[in-house]
Amino acid sequence: MNDCNQTPSACIQAVQRIVPTPRQSRLLTYLPTHQVLICKDCRYAIQPSAISRHLKELHGICRSDREEFMAYTRSLNLANPKDVPLPKSDAPPVPFLPTHRGFACGLSGCLHLCVTIKRMKRHWAHAHNGVMINGGRWRPVVLQTFFRGNQLRYFAVRELTSPAPTPTLAARSASSGSLSSWTLEDLDLLRHFRTSTCLDLSQSPESRRLWQTTIPEMACSHPFLKYGILALSALHLSYLRVPEREKYQLKAASYQSKAIPLYCSGIANVDEVTCHPLVAFSKLLLIHCYASEEQDEKLALARSGNRSELLDWLWVIRGSCNIFHDTWQYMMNGPLSPLLQETIFPEYLAPAPENTEHSQRLGLLSAIPFAGNGKPQPPMSTKSSQSPIPAALEALSSAFPKVQTAQSHSVYTFCIAVRLWPAQVSSDYLALLKKKDPAALVLLAHYCVLLEPFDSSWYMQGFSKRLLLRIYDQLDPEWRHWVQWLMEGI
Repeated sequence: MNDCNQTPSACIQAVQRIVPTPRQSRLLTYLPTHQVLICKDCRYAIQPSAISRHLKELHGICRSDREEFMAYTRSLNLANPKDVPLPKSDAPPVPFLPTHRGFACGLSGCLHLCVTIKRMKRHWAHAHNGVMINGGRWRPVVLQTFFRGNQLRYFAVRELTSPAPTPTLAARSASSGSLSSWTLEDLDLLRHFRTSTCLDLSQSPESRRLWQTTIPEMACSHPFLKYGILALSALHLSYLRVPEREKYQLKAASYQSKAIPLYCSGIANVDEVTCHPLVAFSKLLLIHCYASEEQDEKLALARSGNRSELLDWLWVIRGSCNIFHDTWQYMMNGPLSPLLQETIFPEYLAPAPENTEHSQRLGLLSAIPFAGNGKPQPPMSTKSSQSPIPAALEALSSAFPKVQTAQSHSVYTFCIAVRLWPAQVSSDYLALLKKKDPAALVLLAHYCVLLEPFDSSWYMQGFSKRLLLRIYDQLDPEWRHWVQWLMEGI
């Protein structure tokens, strides 16, 4: 029975509107228990009054497409933030929301929650000054929040039961013998990875500990991860030990050739268990692509005499986004959650002042001609709506101010740089790059600006400049003026 006062056909249409389109499902999910709409990309609930603005400003969805989204959201029963039913404290984490280590006030009847001891101490000083209790004044809990900003309200959830603690590498070698297949050379490379290579893979101490301990422990049970670690360690040594560079480059290539087939086999059947070592390897693979790019380019030139391979790292990024889409919630609540947190742009940051030069340069790109056979064609404004170029430009224009904001708050990371643009472009855009479409190449050249801050890392050193030079060489003379200002900065 339905409680609709309309005709049966009207009721059916109303129910049908609740079923989101695939595009809407990729971005949004409705949680009827809590009467909230979660943005999967931003990983928080959107206030009902702010949905249209959120879709426009944060995801660049045009007005006509937004109306389809709004028709769907209007059919949902969305609560005001202050009225959202919260989970019970023994409930599992809410899907698609990040979890935070936090604290609950230990005074009976007090429901105060916060994420730092400093704030808890401040709470006690103001709310319970002079109160004496038996036991601790606070206890550790796992926290989540549906909303950000002025509607932020933490609630406690049950910590998911983790698998039994993974034995240390030493314990593994002493008991199960799982390190017995590791040669002395393997162990030397592993030691180098844990003491040196991994320190440049993440900024936060928590993530670095994962690279030093948790991920190498996973590698004992997953050979593809073992070989990926050893390959990157060897590549790092090729950078550090110049006289032995070729020797370590060959070792890196050998290990990577063992890892890739095993990884490909694993991603064909990724699930809530295997997703963790697989996503760790995907991050190693991306860094390996950057670090080995100069070597691979020299090999390509020796074989064919042209610089044709621009895309390995872009396809790795694109592929990873697709592979792990269905297991994202498991990974966010799993042992490698801090690594994934580093990929997400913190939307709550106050915007930085506009970089007028960048804004003007990006604005000029809206007049870029598209290419059919490499020759100038009508400008983008008259181009078919099926082209991936306008969407790629829109994503790039959105990425620049976000990067500037992240830099101004000292939170700009390599992972954010990857997430903000390469992860957003379509496979159709990558196909144009493969064909050396000049308009697509011009956009990629502008993305090089966002990679420049990472030139100091060993695996990215000189990458953005080499990429820009390669793009310039592949552009016909009549196209080069679009990137001339970038070339002047080299």
